Amino acid sequence: MHSFVLGAHNVMRWLVILTAIVALIRSYRGLATGAPWTRREAVSLSSYAGTLSLEMLLGLFLYFFLSPLGLRALSDMGAAMRDPNVRFFALEHPITMMLGVGLAHIAVARTRKASTDANRFRNAAILVSLSLLLDTEQL
Repeated sequence: MHSFVLGAHNVMRWLVILTAIVALIRSYRGLATGAPWTRREAVSLSSYAGTLSLEMLLGLFLYFFLSPLGLRALSDMGAAMRDPNVRFFALEHPITMMLGVGLAHIAVARTRKASTDANRFRNAAILVSLSLLLDTEQL
């Protein structure tokens, strides 16, 4: 079970990157050309946030239930903090990824509430860029 979920988590990483690239291209292109915000932009942004959320859920399932590394860290957090490799997977990676997921969902919410298409594109471009920077830092 661990191998299967870990494999799914690894495959999802590429789907996250692909959906992020699509969302970024659409956002920056719309920002540069002054194009109208359409359903396609909203779907590409929501797809990024959704795949990233699924990636996080798989990771949390691994961390709390399946991963020997996560279970070891949870059993003795003090020792986990002294080992850089364990600390990365026990603390740094999950926190950074949760921040990235949060930014992706903030992007979705802010684009829905924006009053102009230019603001929608700007919000999406900035927040998805920041989210992707946080997330790819952890790959």
